[in-house]
Amino acid sequence: MKHIFILFGVAFLFACSSQHTPAKKVVVMSSGKLTVVGDVVTLEPGTQHNETPVKLTGSTLTVKNGASSKEYAVPEAGTWLLNLKNDTLIGSYQNYGDASGRESSISQEVMMERMDSLKALMQGSNVTAAKKNHFAAPNQLIKINGEDNTIIVGPYKGIPGSLTPGDDGKVPEVYKFITNRDARETLDKLEKLLKQ
Repeated sequence: MKHIFILFGVAFLFACSSQHTPAKKVVVMSSGKLTVVGDVVTLEPGTQHNETPVKLTGSTLTVKNGASSKEYAVPEAGTWLLNLKNDTLIGSYQNYGDASGRESSISQEVMMERMDSLKALMQGSNVTAAKKNHFAAPNQLIKINGEDNTIIVGPYKGIPGSLTPGDDGKVPEVYKFITNRDARETLDKLEKLLKQ
């Protein structure tokens, strides 16, 4: 009987140790070069877009920019986004779905609804956890979700064509972000097309 309790105890410890505890991951997007040392990010301002994931060991991310320094509190595990660009970043969850459920074309009415939704998102007025969409003003830190394997794709980069489950068996969520400027340009083009 004693051996059975020991066996159950070992099995319980193994099960607990194999559980994945999410870490604190901050994806930093900037215009300029980023250098990461521990929980400190040094920004050299510029015009080139950069994205750098930072796995935090503490609960604060420090950003140094020349002689100034700013701290961002990261109180809980999950994936976060820090916008160090001069423009607002907007983004949403990308639903891959299966090939049979994908749209091959959309009606003009649906296109107009999506354009209105994008306009509202650009103003930060329709951001909800249920819709999995996000609005990050310059120098703002936002939480994306409670997982640390989430993939955040920034402006000027394409989303992955396929996804591979992580060690925990979960397929990571993918969020695509663009700048408000790029969203305005896209809306202008679509509005011109719809008027033709």
